[in-house]
Amino acid sequence: MLFQALDDKSECVGVYCDGVLSFDEIPNNLTKTWSYSNFLSEYNVEYAELYCNGKTLTDVCPSHLIDRWEFVSGRLKAYLRANKIAKVSLDHNCFFDVTPERFMKEFCQTKNEICEWIFTKYSRPENYDHLLSIQKVLSEIRYQKLNLDVKPLRAYWGDRRAKLLYKNYNNAEAFCSYNLFGTVTGRLGMQKGSFPLLNLKKEYREIIKPNNDFFIELDYNAAEARVVLSLLGLEQPNIDIHEYHAKNLYRSSRDEAKKRFFAWLYNPNSEDKISSGQYDRDLLLSRYRSNDSIETLFKRKIKCDDFHAFNYLIQSTCADMVLDRMVAVHNLLKDRKSCVAFTLHDSVILDFSSDDKDLIKLIIEEYKNTELGNFKTSVSAGKDLYNLKLINL
Repeated sequence: MLFQALDDKSECVGVYCDGVLSFDEIPNNLTKTWSYSNFLSEYNVEYAELYCNGKTLTDVCPSHLIDRWEFVSGRLKAYLRANKIAKVSLDHNCFFDVTPERFMKEFCQTKNEICEWIFTKYSRPENYDHLLSIQKVLSEIRYQKLNLDVKPLRAYWGDRRAKLLYKNYNNAEAFCSYNLFGTVTGRLGMQKGSFPLLNLKKEYREIIKPNNDFFIELDYNAAEARVVLSLLGLEQPNIDIHEYHAKNLYRSSRDEAKKRFFAWLYNPNSEDKISSGQYDRDLLLSRYRSNDSIETLFKRKIKCDDFHAFNYLIQSTCADMVLDRMVAVHNLLKDRKSCVAFTLHDSVILDFSSDDKDLIKLIIEEYKNTELGNFKTSVSAGKDLYNLKLINL
């Protein structure tokens, strides 16, 4: 049974199905819709958005529905503008409470017909379950209000970006809204209107405070380098991988070894014979590349040219590995005060409650135990997102 959720907040329960708007009591036979909503977490539903690999409804709308879709989309934008002008926050109000019922039916019926066409024309992606598990966690993060103290930004008053951040978020609510399809490799982006976490200068992270007692950051040691080792079937060193390279491969300082390895990793035309002799780039591409695409261990398929193939393989595998472990840690914290607060590049940050200290070692082991093997992980903690100190466990 095709349906559309009327809002994506867990407290705003409502669906359109078979010409009827239903609230609070949801029909049991719902099976297909456009996108995930928090109140659907226990329902066995297929989501057309995941079939389309991040394309919008406008991108995939069939020609026979495009006029209707453009009409209802235009009206939707008009209602959103009206709410903004009236200062009606959709973070605190259900969309269906501030929108005419007749329009909701017309809009949802059009979405239903587009979705029906998608399910007929598109195949279910091989990594569908992986994408859905990530989307569920990101959807929860989306509605976790950030605890911001913007006063430290005054120390950077000479930077226009600091002033703008202060202006936008002084006495204003903020949320992190990730885009699951923000990049071709699977690394996350940020949705329009989100707090700009991924582009925030490192020192500005001081303004972000935990809602519980402290932040815990789980961060792999040289994640992409370790992905290369794992895919080649090589043993993971228990020490810092750049120290390992400095001592065993390049016979240099750690900093020089780090620069040299990444210069080789990100340049397919590199003539560094020592790196190429240790790590067989061509062997990996023969395993994971076919024609004009790569397919990773996580079943993500990416079209690419020769220049980007190896880089995409490593970046994508690494990104999906981190997100897979984010989901695993999130599941461990179910029904606890602590929660996954953010994912930041190759790390996962928890908003941690002291009540859950019994789980710390289990969480770390779960994070270390990746699909590619046991990865060396550093653990840091602090009272804000900038001043995180390494913990020796």
